[in-house]
Amino acid sequence: MKRILIAIMATMMLVGCSSNSTEETESDTTTTTTEEKGYVFEYNDIEIEMNEDTSLFLEDLGEELSYFEAESCAFEGIDKTYTYAGFQLITYPTDDEDYVSSIVLKDDTVSTSEGICIGDEKASVEETYGTDYEEDNGAYVYTKGDSTLQFIFEDDYVTAITYTAITE
Repeated sequence: MKRILIAIMATMMLVGCSSNSTEETESDTTTTTTEEKGYVFEYNDIEIEMNEDTSLFLEDLGEELSYFEAESCAFEGIDKTYTYAGFQLITYPTDDEDYVSSIVLKDDTVSTSEGICIGDEKASVEETYGTDYEEDNGAYVYTKGDSTLQFIFEDDYVTAITYTAITE
């Protein structure tokens, strides 16, 4: 399990480092319609959207279990990682604000808004999200609005779930 989480984090860092987009367009800050809205992670009645300003909810999440920061290789400023019970929240900086870059579910104590958690069967993912996904090395990647939702499987069971913001 640790190998999978390390692989996810390494992939996310590489994806972030491969992006050279540092500009925020006007459409990035406007409210999206329900149809354009990306995937939303819910935790203790707090809805967290990808690319959302963390100042809108960070205090409501409570104190994190751990915190890590590093110079961003894709943006000007500091990327931050907040670890909570069951998930990690990773941010990117833009204009002196922090925005949601990704959320990594760490165990089965949390689930997607649609009810899928680590340990669920691949068939449940397809039943819940459909078959309109892109397969990437055996993982299912669903795209909606400005976000993706990735499920990694081992022996047809979910072993990792990651929400990722599309920043380009």
